[in-house]
Amino acid sequence: MIMTIFTTILNMSLTAGYCIAAVVLLRFLLKRQPKILSYLLWSVVLFRLLCPVSLASSFSLLRMDTNMVSERDFSGQHTAENALENNLHAGMAQQPEENHAAEMVSAARSEHTSASVMQIVLTIGAWVWLAGAFLFVLYGALSAFRLKKFLQEAVCVEENIYEAGNISSPFVFGVIRPRIYLPAGLPVKERGYVVEHERVHAARKDYLVKVLAWFARCIHWFNPLAWLFFVLLEHDMEMSCDEAVLRKLGMEEKENYSRALLSMACDKTELGSCPPAFGEGRVKDRVRNVLAYRKRAVAAVAVIAILLLVIVIGLALNPAGQGQGNGEAEELLRLGEKDQLVTDYANAWCNRDGETIAALYIDEDTALRSLPMLEKTGGAYDFGFSSPWPDGFWRTIPTGEGTDEGTATIRYYAWTSDPHVSVWKEEISFVKTENAADGTSFDSRYRITGSTMTYLDSIASKEEYMDAYFDDGAYHFVDYVEKGFVEGINFQTEYDIENGETDRNAVYRTPETAAEYILNLTGGTGTAQILSNGTAIVGYTFADGSSVLIPMKDANFDGQTDNSGQMDTGEENGDGAEDTVNNEVWIPDLDVWNAGAP
Repeated sequence: MIMTIFTTILNMSLTAGYCIAAVVLLRFLLKRQPKILSYLLWSVVLFRLLCPVSLASSFSLLRMDTNMVSERDFSGQHTAENALENNLHAGMAQQPEENHAAEMVSAARSEHTSASVMQIVLTIGAWVWLAGAFLFVLYGALSAFRLKKFLQEAVCVEENIYEAGNISSPFVFGVIRPRIYLPAGLPVKERGYVVEHERVHAARKDYLVKVLAWFARCIHWFNPLAWLFFVLLEHDMEMSCDEAVLRKLGMEEKENYSRALLSMACDKTELGSCPPAFGEGRVKDRVRNVLAYRKRAVAAVAVIAILLLVIVIGLALNPAGQGQGNGEAEELLRLGEKDQLVTDYANAWCNRDGETIAALYIDEDTALRSLPMLEKTGGAYDFGFSSPWPDGFWRTIPTGEGTDEGTATIRYYAWTSDPHVSVWKEEISFVKTENAADGTSFDSRYRITGSTMTYLDSIASKEEYMDAYFDDGAYHFVDYVEKGFVEGINFQTEYDIENGETDRNAVYRTPETAAEYILNLTGGTGTAQILSNGTAIVGYTFADGSSVLIPMKDANFDGQTDNSGQMDTGEENGDGAEDTVNNEVWIPDLDVWNAGAP
């Protein structure tokens, strides 16, 4: 959860950084224009820093991927195929060189290690970010609490205006009921300028803007541009407020107002970073701006404001295809419903639940026509036969984005008690419809409209190999150790030895025969290079010339190269020593095969 939030924050920060750069450039171009225009430009940055979602449009001015960082990128899922398949050579020899095979395994393991390191880096980064954000928020909250206590002795001198003897500069403080705080003993003339300035802040809700900007800086504390944003927003806020006061009081008050600014200049650390204060910021720049300020033609300012509004909207919109607004939310909802249908259907297959399978089809006739193994007897549905039969599956993400129909592919692991596993690929189509042909309500749920099954139990090319075992950046196959298959094979071998029978599991004794048998490869030849650590790499070349590399491991490897996989037969050979047989059980090395996948 924390890593998902962290990657979202990273994407928001990168997108906001793009917008900050754009606003800084526009500020330079607007140097001689009313500062209210520059101040309003920061609204799009504040939006990007705080809001994780946005609408998408071709009108967007962003020229970047707003989701360029993902948790999958750090987990290395997309490197799975490259970790192994990109090491293939079109003209791979029938017998791979020993050092070449070792390099292949080493490279694949290196990819897996690299992905693990990146995952650790992401996790550490996420917790460091969270700790930093928490500390900044805590510091701000404690500062506000301390300032509130500091102002308890302030005296109300006018509605919403308070005087305090322990402050040196005026400011607005509060969120729900903001108050204007003035230093005690202000000269009457200066007091008038100060009150007008702070009333503008209060009327424009600048105190809320500043709190939000401060909170955004806390969240994005690791981004230097977020700190720059806060400083420049604060500066534009104060200068635009100065200009608003001058427009109200008149241009003839420029000099007197400037003197008031200089006399009220404050040390920013006195107040912290949140309350908008009359004398804070770069006072020299503010004075220069006040003295140079003149009223602009309303029409000219309006034209510029409209152009800036267009730019702000363009920066607030994601590029088409990257939206995260209502349209995407609806599609995610549809995708969730589709995926649930596929998952329920596959589970019903593995459970041989004929009743559920029939109910998931659009109608009974379609179900019976699509599935020859589905039968209806006496009003009840029977499904399946004895062996082999699927007892596990993986499925692709359903397609059909933006529509109420779609397709999905399910690959089942069908095995017998040998044990031996083959892959069945079922492609289904589905549609969302209100009612069945007989008028029965489906409550707007998805229903299956058709199914085709392909049995991937005789794989004769790399294309078929990838179709059976690879999808969405990762390899998929049954874990023989996890499923207890290795334990079963060892038990059978021991039984065969004790009863003097032929070793029924001889196919597992070498990596090349095991790879061919386990993965249902046919028509080709395999050669293997066995390494000293109980692993091997098999180069398998199909009849059509295509080839694959298959990492294997000895499940019975005990860490000793001189007696790995040996089992005592209980009988003596001719020289009086105990006779042994090879009890190696070679299985796919899933960690290497799928190096880099999570």
